[in-house]
Amino acid sequence: MADNQEMFTSEWVEGFAQRWNKTEEMVIPLAQADFNAIIGFGFKGEVGPRVLVDVRAGEVARAGLSTNESPIPDWDLRANPEQWQKWRTEPLTLAGLGVAVAGGALEFKRGDYRKMIRQMQLAKPFLHFFNLL
Repeated sequence: MADNQEMFTSEWVEGFAQRWNKTEEMVIPLAQADFNAIIGFGFKGEVGPRVLVDVRAGEVARAGLSTNESPIPDWDLRANPEQWQKWRTEPLTLAGLGVAVAGGALEFKRGDYRKMIRQMQLAKPFLHFFNLL
């Protein structure tokens, strides 16, 4: 887990990318699944994501703030600021994930949540992602 630094800033996304790339629970299964995607993170109600993370073969190749010129993400995850902060101290579990999605606390603006959660090589790293916030 990161410190209490404000989320979705340039500093935050750079630190997040470093934590991701140092975490075997993220890199190894995603590399084995040959996972390549641009992932956006942001707040509900905003037009675009705040930050983008470009993952290539399981590792973050680039990370930064989203701009009008940024590519459209393959995955775009949104939640309210308070919810993101809560997940920093209480990361989601498999049971909590379904509740969060069904209840609207976690919104997938792009990406196939159901397909991802059925593949353990993707589901386990996705859950572990909440430990890196």
